[in-house]
Order: sequence, then structure tokens, then C-alpha cells
Amino acid sequence: MRFTILDSRQKAEAFFEEGVLKRILIEKEEICVVRKGADYFAFSNACPHLGEKLHNGTINHLNEIVCPLHAYRFHIQSGDEANRRCKALKTYPVLLTEYGLFIDC
Repeated sequence: MRFTILDSRQKAEAFFEEGVLKRILIEKEEICVVRKGADYFAFSNACPHLGEKLHNGTINHLNEIVCPLHAYRFHIQSGDEANRRCKALKTYPVLLTEYGLFIDC
């Protein structure tokens, strides 16, 4: 199902600062969204290792989300953990158009 997050490209670009992790709620599910350049990425806000909130983490120079608890690293596009120590992070397709930012859940 596709959900509208913001109803214009301008609002999305203003709300999502470059490289800043934001937590949003879609139908009781916490999702983390980040903008890198012109691209937007969405993924579960819970680390698959122990459930730590990833919006409290960081994005490194390799475009990985770094979990604040044990520093597990997940690629923002694929969700794969860098060292294969746990299952991949759930990711969601994101679409940005002139009509807004949409996430498929």
C-alpha cells in the first residue's frame, strides 16, 4: 500500500535535511527516512539485531545506517548488514514526485 508522507516535492526537501535520520509512523509501524542527495530511503526504525531505534543512529560515508547500540551497519538501499552478523534491515520503496513523497509499505 502506498502512503503519502508529504504532499509536495518542496515540502519533502525542506523536511528531510541531507543525511538526517527522521522517524515517521505509518499505520503503527515506525519507519526511518533519510535523504542522501536527491534520493530518499526508508527502512524499519528497529535494528534487526536487538531492536534499537535507528533514528538515533548515524549515516556513515559508505551510506550505511550505524546502529547506536552495537554499531551494526546496514546499507541504506539494500538493508544488508555489512558483516552479515544478523538478518537484513527491512527497506521500503520511496517515490518522490512533484506531488509529494510516497512510501510503499
